[in-house]
Amino acid sequence: MLSVMIAIAIILAGTVAAVELPPSPTLNVVPAVQQWTPGTGTCEARFQTDLNIAKSEGALILTPEGSDRTKPEGYIIESTAKQVIIRSATPVGLSYGLTTVRQLLRQNPALPQGKIVDWPRYKHRMLMLDVGRKPFPMSVLKDYLRLLAWYKMNELHLHLSDEAFSGKYTGFRIQCDTFPGLASKDLFYTKKELREFQDEAKALGITITPEIDMPGHSRVFTDFWPDIMLKGYPNYMDVTNQKTIERMKKLLDEMIPIFDAPDFHIGTDEYRVGGSTEEKAKLHEAFRRFINTMNAHIRSKGKTTRIWSGFEHMGGTTQIDPTVTIDMWETDDANGQIAKGHHIINSNHGRTYIVPGAHYYGVSNSGIYNSWEPWMVSGDMSKNPAKDNPHLLGGKLHVWNDQGPTGHTMTEIADLVLPSLQAFAEKLWGTKGSKDYVEFQARAARTLPVPAVSVFDRLQATGNNGLIFSLPSERTLTATNTVFPLTKGRVDLECPWTLTMEVFKTAETGMRGVILSSDLAEICADYSRTEEQINRNADGKKIKTRVTRRGIGVIRAAGSRDGADPASSHIAKDVSRVYSDPLILNQWTTITIVGDRRNTSVYVNGAKTGGSDNQTLCPIAQLGSPTGNSFVGRIRNLKVYDRILKADGY
Repeated sequence: MLSVMIAIAIILAGTVAAVELPPSPTLNVVPAVQQWTPGTGTCEARFQTDLNIAKSEGALILTPEGSDRTKPEGYIIESTAKQVIIRSATPVGLSYGLTTVRQLLRQNPALPQGKIVDWPRYKHRMLMLDVGRKPFPMSVLKDYLRLLAWYKMNELHLHLSDEAFSGKYTGFRIQCDTFPGLASKDLFYTKKELREFQDEAKALGITITPEIDMPGHSRVFTDFWPDIMLKGYPNYMDVTNQKTIERMKKLLDEMIPIFDAPDFHIGTDEYRVGGSTEEKAKLHEAFRRFINTMNAHIRSKGKTTRIWSGFEHMGGTTQIDPTVTIDMWETDDANGQIAKGHHIINSNHGRTYIVPGAHYYGVSNSGIYNSWEPWMVSGDMSKNPAKDNPHLLGGKLHVWNDQGPTGHTMTEIADLVLPSLQAFAEKLWGTKGSKDYVEFQARAARTLPVPAVSVFDRLQATGNNGLIFSLPSERTLTATNTVFPLTKGRVDLECPWTLTMEVFKTAETGMRGVILSSDLAEICADYSRTEEQINRNADGKKIKTRVTRRGIGVIRAAGSRDGADPASSHIAKDVSRVYSDPLILNQWTTITIVGDRRNTSVYVNGAKTGGSDNQTLCPIAQLGSPTGNSFVGRIRNLKVYDRILKADGY
């Protein structure tokens, strides 16, 4: 493909008159280009915005000639009055050039004349998805491929094994023929699926790097092989047990050939043990030897090993082989590891971790854009490498699904990831084309929506003002087992949303009084929950008390339900709350609930009765609960909107 000049087919839709454009230091693309020299006017050829091409008349030309062969992912774009030429020494560079053109065409079918010279400063520009704790459908993973390609990120790291809820839920996401039954029953990727997935990724210039976490975060293995569990630590393998070594080697023998990536990640994080000094010393040395043993085995298969930092907490004299690449997440002495010969990746947990639904970690997108650089592994500048140190491979944005297999929906997670991905993409490319994050947001918005990505899709409004669902007629739930189906297919609305309804409670049932429900969420009239409250005494000192409240509640499942309703699932932290006092019997009451990002508010008859910093779902699968916890009474004027309504009273 690169041996000759290639004319790429564009369907020409006539021409446009040249328009005089003022010189612009920054094109409205993400990531910002390294160099842009504006010309005068626009290219007269009008292109289809999707650049789906057949035979052309030379309006768009891709060629290796005149490219900079020292920058394999770099490209040059020359836009003249009659044509656009993209030059690169590699297919991925040509693809990046096309992506730049496509982003520009999104905004204006008339491309500006001028010259772009562009290349990435960092070799690895990565996103990690924790699919071990939460099953991501393959269709969603393919959406992430398209997101990464659109913003010129070149690696997707899949964290393929882990556990949640103190080991009550485990995940191993790869078809395993050597050990039948190891792969997760709720979702695993077949070898055929992974082959096709990697082929699609390769066509987009993206590497799929696998991770199987060991010897910690290993409940999926110790449940499968109880004889390799470290006594007293059910999530840890016993690294002094030869069976652990043998089985992990045999597992790697099957897993390694599945993936094309040059690296194979074995985790090794958060393996920390107590015990006597002698026992600890023995285990610490064995842990370090385990890393080197697995590294030697992986290298014998032609791969490079990656691990997480934090192994330093397990002391000993055994030095980790310098061929191992280290994801610097917890410990941050990057220069110290580089001095020992390691390549490192900036995965600083304080800056690069998203944990959907949790009240810890989180990425400051403005902080990343305004003040972070990929070489800033530590706040102590003496520990940081120079920005052009060849041992610094790049950086990574991480999505950890600590809340488990339900928790946030795929759409909620993607909504969290997108703005962070945009900021990381620009900084990892090595540019900062806007003076600050506010200005960058406006530029990034002009690149949306990302083509052929559906993970952001929400329930579609069917009426005015974003009306999603309406039930104007009255319904009566006569008993705790009464249920009225409402919708099928997607039955949960992600934030932002507003629900309003009138309810008339006719009986005290001693149950939760579920008004609306789905598999993932419930809105209840009589939810009872013991919650911690913090007050202050006369001296201003905080006093913690536990108080049991009952009233209007919003529940969202945060764990494996095993066929149960949301309230019987694992409730992580305080994602479910009581927001009011109990409803008064035999009286019409207007309830309004507003769900925004990390914020839920409840209003009763126009007055706010409670709020929390939790993100919730609005369920519209059915009135009542199929588990015998239904509200008993009447419901009317039920409406759900896909936005936050602004009106008197709320």
